[in-house]
Amino acid sequence: MAHCLNYATNHVISRIPSYAIRRGWYHRVMGIEMGSGSAVQLGCYLWSYGPGSNRRLGSGIGARTIINRGCCLDTRSGLKIGADVSISPEVAILTTQHDVNDAGFALQGRAVVIEDHVWIGMRAIVLPGVTIGRGAVIAAGAVVAKDVAPLDIVAGVPARPIGRRALDPAYQLQPPPLFE
Repeated sequence: MAHCLNYATNHVISRIPSYAIRRGWYHRVMGIEMGSGSAVQLGCYLWSYGPGSNRRLGSGIGARTIINRGCCLDTRSGLKIGADVSISPEVAILTTQHDVNDAGFALQGRAVVIEDHVWIGMRAIVLPGVTIGRGAVIAAGAVVAKDVAPLDIVAGVPARPIGRRALDPAYQLQPPPLFE
């Protein structure tokens, strides 16, 4: 059943030009929590073991978060994306990889957590087990293999800190209100 749902998600639903239909499918059929105002744009690819797994692992996308076109979201080991996150086109977020030290290249997975107010640039890759801290920026094309501290700006392969965000004191990274 999961194979059929994955096929429908990636080859039919991801190409329907309606935010509402895609959002409803990801939430109701695939079991991914979807915050208010969040959107998954056209052509995104979802790797999933099915809705039961997504619900059990608590996979979700926070309020007002935008997943741009052509992204790859791997929820097989759990994916939590916070509120007000901007994920640029063609970003790959992976939670599962093959064990290079196993003769059969067994799968191993670790959840990915992307906290609130993060911006991930075009074609960046986030590898399994990474946590990206609140307000961080990931440069285009970066390969994130280790945790990123809040407000850090990282770039390169592998991604390394190249700066920190200088925020105006009037702008506070506050959690969104509980009730909108």
